[in-house]
Amino acid sequence: MKNFFIFILILLLFPVLFIRFQTDADVYAYMGRLLVNGYIPYIDGWDHKGISLYFINAIGYLIGFKSITGIKILEVLLIGYSFLTFYKTLSKKYSEIIAFISMTVGVFTLKYFFDGGNLTEEYGVIFVLISLSLFLKNQLKTIDYAIIGALFVVNLTIRANLISFWGVLFLVYCLQLILKTISLKNFLLSFLRMSYGAITIIGVYFIYFLSTGSLQHFIDAAFIFNFSYSNATLASTFDAILTSVTRYHLSFIFLIGFIVSIIRFFKDKTRTLELILIFWIPLELYFSNMSNRLYAHYFLMWIPMLILSCAVIINDLKERFKFSNKKILITSFLLFMICFYVPIYMTFMNYKTIVFGNETSKSEKISNHIINNYKDHTLLVWGNNSEIYNLTNKISPISSFYQSTFKYDTELVRNKINAFSKQILDKKPSLIIDAKRNGMLHLDLFNKVVIDDSQKRNLKEFSSIIKTQYVFEEEKFGIDFYILVNNE
Repeated sequence: MKNFFIFILILLLFPVLFIRFQTDADVYAYMGRLLVNGYIPYIDGWDHKGISLYFINAIGYLIGFKSITGIKILEVLLIGYSFLTFYKTLSKKYSEIIAFISMTVGVFTLKYFFDGGNLTEEYGVIFVLISLSLFLKNQLKTIDYAIIGALFVVNLTIRANLISFWGVLFLVYCLQLILKTISLKNFLLSFLRMSYGAITIIGVYFIYFLSTGSLQHFIDAAFIFNFSYSNATLASTFDAILTSVTRYHLSFIFLIGFIVSIIRFFKDKTRTLELILIFWIPLELYFSNMSNRLYAHYFLMWIPMLILSCAVIINDLKERFKFSNKKILITSFLLFMICFYVPIYMTFMNYKTIVFGNETSKSEKISNHIINNYKDHTLLVWGNNSEIYNLTNKISPISSFYQSTFKYDTELVRNKINAFSKQILDKKPSLIIDAKRNGMLHLDLFNKVVIDDSQKRNLKEFSSIIKTQYVFEEEKFGIDFYILVNNE
């Protein structure tokens, strides 16, 4: 069955090499390009995700010999490794058939929420599955604990809300200590050994930040800014939890898993997997909904819970009702077809595109036009379309290379806009194109009647700079091109 699972994995992952990144993923790829080309994240290019994400993209960019394809290759390799490693773990813990069904559910859920790939939560899932595989080993070595600790820091410095698993580990160890299933010595040694890896990664990053003078910039972007523009309250977060659970019916799997785990744990308090799920499900529901934005890819972090829930539920059915493997496979197949018709269709469409091709995208047309007609110009894309930078292989002279965060009216954002306007005056990009992002004031002010007064007020200086120092050159593919007056 493992070979069949590998076939499914390859079938679903192969199209990743050909799928275009979506908006956020292109931003992360751009930040990886910055690192490879000697620029400093948060100073030469600003985004509010963690440094680990940009290092991953930089490694991929190098793997592809300075090509975005390399990021996709690394992405596929990491997904394949983490899923196969956890498949092996579940096979040892339960059985081959339980591992096959559970991991198949996991990989199709990944496809369901994938959204073009190269996303924070996707890497979060990868490192959680690797850590969980290590944690569930019969005998953990010091290096296993160290890797778990190191991956905690990696996930924290991808995005701060990707660490629910490590919170669960702490709670599991604490309860096991209270129940006296582990000794105080083993409790302390476990976290001490994890700290070896955590301190190592922190040390490497600390040296990098000190050598580049970017430590405070990193803290301001990845932590302070991320929490400053969130308007979520505890009540709105619980509303988001209810909405996400009812919107994505896959949640019924881990909700059943939660109930089954409680019943099984109270019968046998040595059951570690069930205890993990009891803590993990409510904690991850909170972490994945804490921003109150409900973007589909946020729920990629449900995947490990879904996999474990499937394993616990199927194992309970086998023990309680003596279900045969044949009955389990038939039942799982029927539920599978109900739950996963969307990713099956998505995979079919991916292969259709690969075989028959797809029409040139708008970003590709714009990028080709820039390469052919503005090759020597310095570029700023107004709005948020970092794919154009990546396709033209250009680096913006302005650190705020995308500006979608300018929609928020906070003190931090206003300060960023002021710094952005000063950089425009100082660096003078010779070409500015308006990507005409929804919710952003267009450079020709055509949509000003539907834009908030606060945004128009905050962008008043920038609008003045465009009016006095730039001239409209042309419109191509629905995009306006502005060039610097008296560009020398």
